[in-house]
Amino acid sequence: MLPPKLVILDLDLTILDTLKRFYGTFNKTLEEFGLNKVSWDIFMDNFKRDTLNNILPANINRRMFWEEFRRLYSRWMHEEDKPIPGALETLKWLKQKGFKVVVSTGRDADPTDIWRELRHFGLDKYIDDVFTINMQDRSVERIPFLRTDLLRLILKKYMVDTSNAIFVGDYWVDMESGKETGLVTIAVLTGYKEPDLLKRHGADYILKDISELPKLISDMGFFD
Repeated sequence: MLPPKLVILDLDLTILDTLKRFYGTFNKTLEEFGLNKVSWDIFMDNFKRDTLNNILPANINRRMFWEEFRRLYSRWMHEEDKPIPGALETLKWLKQKGFKVVVSTGRDADPTDIWRELRHFGLDKYIDDVFTINMQDRSVERIPFLRTDLLRLILKKYMVDTSNAIFVGDYWVDMESGKETGLVTIAVLTGYKEPDLLKRHGADYILKDISELPKLISDMGFFD
């Protein structure tokens, strides 16, 4: 039997629009560290430029801050959380074409928490598996949210080599994770990061959003 074709998808800002939750969680984490909340405008300015660390005082341990952030992320939902436009249609298309579809997330959460959200949004039936960052060896995470080890675990579980898998994400660390693993790595711009930044960190292709993935896969001949 031939190995499956595997599509690995990041979760937040790739298939789910959780930007308001990101903002809320960032402020909750600031409060956990005894710091003041920031306004939406200040948050967005720094989020787009990937300079949120600049908001933190020098005495705050950045790694500890982001570890707490990702623990808090799945403990609540924002009323404006919703699938990225075109995500449902793209997931349906992938399943119709026979791909294995795996969600990989930088949230420090149990996979059951992610499955609950996917069911809430009606996406779960089109997903085969969920891997969260707490399933990987933390000692190899040299950059917060780096998922190289997690991607390798996914490839190993499905007995797929990198020629039969692609990784889609929105953040430059996603791009580094994919390239370090040897995967074709696809960036979506729904994470508000500049295309040049994503390219510098390893994006092979850049899409406006997840709705453009079926056409790219077709153009790549990935399912042939």
